[in-house]
Amino acid sequence: MSTETRPQPPQPMHHALRKRVWQAIKNNWQLKLLSLLVAFVVWGALISEDPNLTREKTFTDVPLTVTGMELLQRNGLIIVEGLDNLPLIKMRAQVPQKIYATAHPTNYSVRVDVSRITAPGEQTVPIQTLSTGTFGSIEWMSINEITVKVDEYITRRRVPVKLVKAGQTPEGYYSASTSADPNNVVISGPKSLVEKIDVVSASYNPALQDLSVGVQYSAVPFRLLAADGTEIKSDLISVTSENVLLDTLLVEQVIYPTKFVDINLTGLVKGKVAEGYQVVRVTADPPQVRVAGSEEELDSLKLLDLSSVIDVEGLNDTIIRALRVEKPQGIMYMSDNAVYVTVEIAPVTAAKGE
Repeated sequence: MSTETRPQPPQPMHHALRKRVWQAIKNNWQLKLLSLLVAFVVWGALISEDPNLTREKTFTDVPLTVTGMELLQRNGLIIVEGLDNLPLIKMRAQVPQKIYATAHPTNYSVRVDVSRITAPGEQTVPIQTLSTGTFGSIEWMSINEITVKVDEYITRRRVPVKLVKAGQTPEGYYSASTSADPNNVVISGPKSLVEKIDVVSASYNPALQDLSVGVQYSAVPFRLLAADGTEIKSDLISVTSENVLLDTLLVEQVIYPTKFVDINLTGLVKGKVAEGYQVVRVTADPPQVRVAGSEEELDSLKLLDLSSVIDVEGLNDTIIRALRVEKPQGIMYMSDNAVYVTVEIAPVTAAKGE
C-alpha cells in the first residue's frame, strides 16, 4: 500500500475570506471595539445636531389660552358663553431630534385669539399654534376650533345707588345722615344684562357695627337689581367709579347718643274749670320722648316743652288733646313729634273723697 499523501483540494473563496476577516477581528479586538463605540457616539452627535431630522411627539391634556379679550371689548363685543369649560386637547408635533426630550406644549403657544371676532352671535374661532425652527410645528390637533356666543359690550353711566337699612341701630345710639359713596356708579358688560339693571342696592345693618359717636364708615356689599327686584349676577359685569373697580360701597353714618327726656307739664293748663270742679291731674302719653343729639346738648336738656297750652275754661269733664313737642335747637332726632295730654277734671267733692 502506498503511504504517499494526497494533495488537499483547494478551499472555496468565501471560506478563505471569512477566515481572513475573523483573523482581522481577533487581532487588536479591544481597539477595534473602542473605535466602533466612538463611531456610534460621533454618529449620534451628528444626528442630534441635524436640524432637518425630526421626530413625531404627542402631547395630551394641552390647555387652550385665550387672547384678545381686551381688544374685543374695545371693539364693543364680549364673549358670554363658550369660554367657561374649554376642553383639553391632544396634539402631535414634528420636533427636531436635538430638543425632542425638552419640547413642551407651551413652546407652541396653543391659543384662540378672540380679537378677530367682528360681530355678535354664535362665532367660530380657530385654534392657533406657533411654528419655529427651534421646536418645530404642530401637524395635528384633536380639535381645530371652538364655538362661542358673543354679545355687544356696553357701558351705562350714573346708575343710582339705593341704601337699604336692615336692622335697628343699637340701643343708646341714633344713626343720621346715612349716605353711600359713591351715590351712582358706572356699569359695563353684556348688553343683554346691563340694560336690565335698574338700581344698585346696598344693604347695611347698624346692629352689626361696632358703633361709636361721630362719623363712621363701613364697607358693605351691593346687588344689581332689575326693575322687578330680580338680582342680576354675572362675572362679566363690572361696576366702577372714577375708573376704580368696586366690589363694595362705602356707607357713611353720623352716630349720635340718645336719652329719654320728660315732657314739661308745668303751666300747661290755663283757665278756670266750671264751678264745683277742679283739675285733678295732668299726664302725657308717652311721658318721655327719646331724643338724639350731641353729648353737650343732651347734658343740658332736662325737659321738653309742648307747643301750646290747654284751655279748660268752664269745663266739667276730662279732656285729651294732642300737642306738638317743641324740638330744641341742636337736637337731631325725637322719637315722637307729638304726645297726648290728658287733663283729668272731677267734681271737688269726688276729688276730696279720693
